[in-house]
Amino acid sequence: MMGSLFKWEMKQTLSSKSFWFLGASLVLLPGLFLMLTLLFTEGYTGYNAFLEGLNNYNAFVIFLIGVFAGIHVTGSFDGRKIQSAVMAGNSRFNILITKFLSYSVSVAMFGLVSIIVSTAIAFSMQGTDGMDGSFARVIIGRSIVYIIVETAYSATCFLASMFIRHLGGAIGVNLGLMLMSNIVTQLLFNFEWAEKLLRFTAVGQSMLVIGDFSNSNIMMALAASVIAFAAVIALSYVKFTKEELK
Repeated sequence: MMGSLFKWEMKQTLSSKSFWFLGASLVLLPGLFLMLTLLFTEGYTGYNAFLEGLNNYNAFVIFLIGVFAGIHVTGSFDGRKIQSAVMAGNSRFNILITKFLSYSVSVAMFGLVSIIVSTAIAFSMQGTDGMDGSFARVIIGRSIVYIIVETAYSATCFLASMFIRHLGGAIGVNLGLMLMSNIVTQLLFNFEWAEKLLRFTAVGQSMLVIGDFSNSNIMMALAASVIAFAAVIALSYVKFTKEELK
């Protein structure tokens, strides 16, 4: 039953205007910004440009992913889609998991296509010089881990939207959370003691993976992502079980 529910949820997601509009923004804007940077700034190798593309994607995620999360979650309550799913006999746990999976898959898709576009721009404009390892490891491997980390970081907005059912309020809180977490994390990186802790957070790894792709940090990044996913699911489920559906 969960498989059918997930297919239905993904169908609803892929047919929404917010998915395509925000997805296009997250794909095109980082690539456009990278292209302008390379046109007006000298000294970038293709590999440096690739890393800059990852950083650009994270910057636009901070400003845009909260909008998608707000629409994705609150829209289901406002449109009585969740209420209908419950009345059809689906458990709240299955509904929450499929909702979270559809959100996470969407965010991962945004990241994948955006990084492909940015990487194509970086290498077509600057060549493939500067890599400090094999293409499979430093480009493909780093991109996969980075997408996982960014998806885990973006899960914060899913959780906030579950607690704030008003669309405008959810979008505003999501933007504030993403901005503040990013700024505070950057400030904390100035302290040696804080860096060790930030390695086990998705927001910290959204910055660290760009520069540190050692085996130890890969494991920390994946562990941080699993922790973030588990925490969001657990807290969202606690909230959802207490939700009075009308």
